[in-house]
Amino acid sequence: MKRFSVVVRCLGVCLLCFAQWSFAAVATPNAVELLRQMTQAFHQLNYDGVFVHSEASNMNGMRIRHIVTEGMEYESLVDLDGDKVEVVRIDDKITCVYPDDLVINRHSPFKAPFKGLKKVAEERLLKGYQLTVDQESHRIAGRQAIIVSLLPKDEYRYGHEFWLDKENYFLLKHDVFKANGELLERVQFTSVNFKPDLKQDDFIPNKGKHTKKQTQVLPLRVKNLWRFEWLPEGFRLVWPEARALNHGTSMLLLSDGIATISVFVEPSMSAKPLSIAGMGATMAGVSSFKVKDQLYLLTMVGEVPGATIEKLMTVFMPRLEND
Repeated sequence: MKRFSVVVRCLGVCLLCFAQWSFAAVATPNAVELLRQMTQAFHQLNYDGVFVHSEASNMNGMRIRHIVTEGMEYESLVDLDGDKVEVVRIDDKITCVYPDDLVINRHSPFKAPFKGLKKVAEERLLKGYQLTVDQESHRIAGRQAIIVSLLPKDEYRYGHEFWLDKENYFLLKHDVFKANGELLERVQFTSVNFKPDLKQDDFIPNKGKHTKKQTQVLPLRVKNLWRFEWLPEGFRLVWPEARALNHGTSMLLLSDGIATISVFVEPSMSAKPLSIAGMGATMAGVSSFKVKDQLYLLTMVGEVPGATIEKLMTVFMPRLEND
């Protein structure tokens, strides 16, 4: 269970969130284009803002700063309520700044919100969600906003609502809901400045602080030895191959264009019964299964209902020789 809880905590930081079912909305093909503009805004705009991430009874405030200069992205993410941990990103180079060595040992690097959605897969989104746009007057963080909602077509995914800045399509608020309207997670900006007085030197970690560089190494691609007998409509494997991690662990990744499910398979020495747990919109399942004489541990973590994780774990199996 220790590994299980660590996986839930680490992957649960990858934020996805959205809002309510009751709104005056009209179906429109512009919803997909608005989502595309949203994904571009986070990488192309300059901004300095404070947002709050809430799930269940937990709430945390963070500050994010971002500029694009000389063809490079500079980004800083600071925890305002915890140990003052900061993550500085310059393009793909990441440095974590800690107040002391003790904090280094108990903190996993956190990620900026809303960055998981890099490309909008229109075909898969339309299979799993009804997309709507509400262009009535809305206001959030002192800005006028448009609301793009994704209503699930089945019970295997959550609903999502995006509040986009009406001028530049920056994502100001993001809620994740159950089918009954219960709010699971929310990420909401309380303030944001799109003309910040920031320069490259503002993203250099302070001297004397405890820093740790994060090396982004792409995992080795290996042959995928596994398959699913069934997948929810719109879900598919993101990679044709598996990814090899440490200690013989293979990783697969499923997505419907919004929600993602990470799948980990590794050889095991002991059997584990099926267990499901979660935090906010992120659910995780762990169980063991046997193939011939080899026992494997299967772990799945994703922003989907627990029933989806549980069903997927029952239809996961070795690939056939002629696959």
